[in-house]
Amino acid sequence: MEKKGFTEEKVENLDLKEKKILYELDFNARLSYAQLGRKVGLSKQGAEYKMNSLVKKRVIKGFYPVINVPKLGFLYCRLLITVQNVTKEKREEFLSYLKNHKSVFWLLEMQGQYDILIVIWARTITEFKMFGEEIEKKYGEYIKKKIETVATDVIHLQHRYLLGKTETKEIHIRETGERGVIDALDKKILSTLCADARMSLMRIAKECKTSAKVVAYRMRKMERMKIIEGYRPIINHNALGYTYYKLFITINKGTKEALRKVKSYIKQIPLCVYIVEGVGLTADLDVEIMVQSNQELFSFIEQLRFTFPTSIGEYQTVIFL
Repeated sequence: MEKKGFTEEKVENLDLKEKKILYELDFNARLSYAQLGRKVGLSKQGAEYKMNSLVKKRVIKGFYPVINVPKLGFLYCRLLITVQNVTKEKREEFLSYLKNHKSVFWLLEMQGQYDILIVIWARTITEFKMFGEEIEKKYGEYIKKKIETVATDVIHLQHRYLLGKTETKEIHIRETGERGVIDALDKKILSTLCADARMSLMRIAKECKTSAKVVAYRMRKMERMKIIEGYRPIINHNALGYTYYKLFITINKGTKEALRKVKSYIKQIPLCVYIVEGVGLTADLDVEIMVQSNQELFSFIEQLRFTFPTSIGEYQTVIFL
């Protein structure tokens, strides 16, 4: 069984080309080796060798498409759970149940005030409520606390922390009334891409029992419709010596303008990888960052407090394992 969390073996430091490859693949993980090589200053063969090495060393653990679920009529729903009275075996049973549940899209183990973060796609609030009730019915005796939230905007920021870049592209998975109509073939293509977003057109075509030309056309169509917002690598931050934190930050005055200024500032900090806005959040700002040490985490918070002395209130932290 694969080791998890920060017990994974740390790899040697990456060189500059490897860091640039990870940065360039972010949001555009389907770049060809020739395109990737031109962006980082390597030959096609050099880029292929470097990337395959990152995969072999488990720095890159896979590739996935960023699907704009609100455009397909889904709500982006999250449950934060604190467990109690649970043995290791019962926890594994609970996690296995969630991993195999058809509604669960993301599942993350945490350490801190919360133990598990579950992300599901639901058509309605009632459907989300029924999912929570199902979990309570099956594992309620092991659940101490459950926070239900609906994200109105999940802001993806580029993984810039390895290069220290302040500028970033953004992907917004936000609530919208717009709908994109897709058929069974589009759904099959999306499902296949979720297994490996760098899969060749020929392999996708084989999986979907159609031609590569049709697959290319359908993917371009979904990209134009903003149903597919991008393609990202799954970066093994633990292997690079980073710890993944979620911060819940309260804004003292709670005004939209104060929130906008803090959020705009945080976006420029290379450590920041996600910002989540929504309903039912435990704080005004839900921020995810990558740090190499506790000191770097404290410096990040201190920097925020000194920059916005009247705005930043309480904060809580949890670690993603």
